[in-house]
Order: sequence, then structure tokens, then C-alpha cells
Amino acid sequence: MFWNRKQELLQIRKQRGKPSLGYVTGRRRVGKTALLVKACEEYNGLYHQAVEGAPSQQLLHLSEEIGQKLPLFREIIPKNWNEFFSLLSREKLPPLIVFDEFPYWVQGDDTLPSLLQKWVDHELPKKKTCLFISGSSQSMFFSQFLRHEVPLYGRVQIHLPLEPMGYSWFCKALRHRVGDPGSFLRFSLVGGIPHYWKLMSEGDPIKQADSLYFAPGALLSDEPSQMLRDEGINGSVPKAILDLVGRGVSKPSELASRLGIPQGNLSRPLALLLELSFLKRELPFGESLRTTKKLLYRIEDPVLSFYYGIFLPFRSRWPMMKREEKMGLLKQHAARQWEIFCRRCYPGSGRYWEKGAEIDLVAPQVQNSYLIAECKWTALKFQMEKKLLRELEEKFRRSSLAEKMTGKKIIFRVFSQKDLAFLASNR
Repeated sequence: MFWNRKQELLQIRKQRGKPSLGYVTGRRRVGKTALLVKACEEYNGLYHQAVEGAPSQQLLHLSEEIGQKLPLFREIIPKNWNEFFSLLSREKLPPLIVFDEFPYWVQGDDTLPSLLQKWVDHELPKKKTCLFISGSSQSMFFSQFLRHEVPLYGRVQIHLPLEPMGYSWFCKALRHRVGDPGSFLRFSLVGGIPHYWKLMSEGDPIKQADSLYFAPGALLSDEPSQMLRDEGINGSVPKAILDLVGRGVSKPSELASRLGIPQGNLSRPLALLLELSFLKRELPFGESLRTTKKLLYRIEDPVLSFYYGIFLPFRSRWPMMKREEKMGLLKQHAARQWEIFCRRCYPGSGRYWEKGAEIDLVAPQVQNSYLIAECKWTALKFQMEKKLLRELEEKFRRSSLAEKMTGKKIIFRVFSQKDLAFLASNR
């Protein structure tokens, strides 16, 4: 089934029939192909998914498929990409064309971006068609479109970055109750990736974790490694960084110390992991890189977080663990995701920390006010919630943040499992 993506489909609909170039980016399995196939079905487009292999093989597959709508390719199979674009120029093209898994073509012939640039500059303006390209490798798209020196730089009219879907869509797709903590526990295992939703077995979260990660041949036990391969991330340092961050090592100095290398040598691998969204960099709310050295790294993606924080450290012991131990690990993982979920429900929010004070959520509100919140993944009784609220107020009052917010209206909240449906409605 196809869920959500209404805004992206609307943007494609507005662009179809116009001489333009677009591309879709997003992490592996996020739904790029599903979106583009749906767009071609609805808007009379032409879709082709590239295959790995030699250019001659790729051109044969392409000609066989697009020949159904472009008759010239039933008669002639181009010998190279230059000949392909020459033949494409002679055809009457549909309002939308999609070349999916474009990086496979570039791997086979690195002159392809230059040939495409020439066609986009000289032939596409004569056509009433929008050409979209996509692929699993985000790093390839960054290198081909965002660097000043590359052939396709500045040629794009539309870029659609696909983000994982939210918790509410997960519940809608799998018919889970939004306000049920068990639903969120299940969501924390797979996040907002629709393809993973299809893999979820029946049963409780422990059985689902078993089938998704720990069973022989489980897909998600190899998925992070495949994501790294897709992005061309090689070498031991980036993988070791992810492993350490997943286990709770978050400061750059600690990472360098654990790895036994100078901190300066981490700059490039950290920048790459940040650019591709494997890592998230955090600063205390209200601070910038110019004003503070309090810098932390964390893994926010639920699958990557579970893989590096739970699967790798406990995979050998998991089969021998008691049910209570396994559930404890799942709840520990869900608690980390709960904090992230709460912050995402409030745009512009962040964490704040200093010596002696750590606040889970600080968010700007209307009328010059701020929300200060504690995020607890548990079922709180009234008296316990009041106690936590008092402690939160005291913690805030003695922090430097309180001085910076003098004269502002401050709203204090404790978000627990009972707030799940409320927060989901805000997201």
C-alpha cells in the first residue's frame, strides 16, 4: 500500500510537463521508489529502474522497458549513453520520466553526468517533460548536484528530500492504537520506514525484535552495513564511531580517546556521517558552535540506534536472556526514542545541559514563552508526576538557562506515556 507523501506528489504534479530536472533523496528503504512509481501511475509517466552491470547490459534493459512507450527504442538499441540521449531527443516524451537507481549507471560510466548535463542544457528545454532521477546512494547525489565543480550543479529545478514517516502513520498502516505504549515500543524497533513495517511479525515486541534482528538471516541484522555500503563508506573509523556512539560515547574527545587517534582526525568521518544522517550533532539549546564547546553526537534513527545500542552489544547473549531482561532492553531503547519523539513534536526544540543540570526538552512557544519539559517513558502516577515537575522547576531555576530567559513566560511539563496520543496529534 501507499501511505502519505501527498505533498511530494503535489510538487511532482505541478512540475510535470515542464522542461525540468529533479531528483529525490532519502535514506535506504524510505520510499523513494514507491513515490516515483505512484507519480508515474497517476501522471502518465515513464518509469525505469536501473540495474547494476556493464553499460551495454544497462542500455539493453532500458531500451526493452521504455520501448513500450517510445517506439524508436523498439527498433534501435543504443550502443552507448551518447547515442541513447540522441535517440531520446527524437522522441515525443511523456510529461514525466523517472530514472531510478541512477547511481548504478554512473558506476558503469562516469561520463554519464556530463552527457546528461549536455542533454539537459540543449535538448530538455525543447521538451514538455520533467525528468526525475533517484537512487539509494545519497552521497552520490550530494557529489553530483551540490558541489560547484560537478557537471549537473545548478541544473535542478526541484529536489524532494524524503524523510521517514511519523509514528501516527505507522499506527494507521498497521492498525495500532496511537495512545497504546505498546504501539510506540513496536515503532521504536523500525521507525518511520514503510518497508520495515511490512516485515513485522505477529506477536509481542520481543518476538518482533527476534524476527527483525536476532533470528538467522533477519533483514535488519545486516541493514546498517548495507546502508554504509550504498553510501560508499569504507574503512574502520566511521564504523567504529557509530559503534561507540551507539553504546553511549557522545563527546568528540571521548571518541578520539577510545579510538586512539587525534581528535582532529575525526573531522572528516564525522562530517560524512552527519551529512548522510547517520549521526546527529547536538548543542545545548540556545548555543552555537561559536559560543560553546559542549558538543555531543548521537544516533537518532530508530533502526540504527537499536542496531548499535542493543543488537551488536547483546546479540551473543540474547538467546540466553530471560524475557524480563529482553523487555528491559527494549524499554531502554524506547525511552531514548521517546525523548527524540517529544522534541520532534516541537519544532525548534532541543536539549539543554550544563554541570548539574540536564533538561530533556526546551522549546520556543508563542507570545515570547518557552516550554521546559522532562520526558519519561513510563506510566506515571499523579504524585510522582508532581514530584518530577517540582524537581524540573528547581533544576531549571538554578541553571544558566534561567538567567537567559529572565522575563520570559516558562511552561513546565512532564511528558510520560499518557501523553503519547496528545503528542502524536501534534506531529
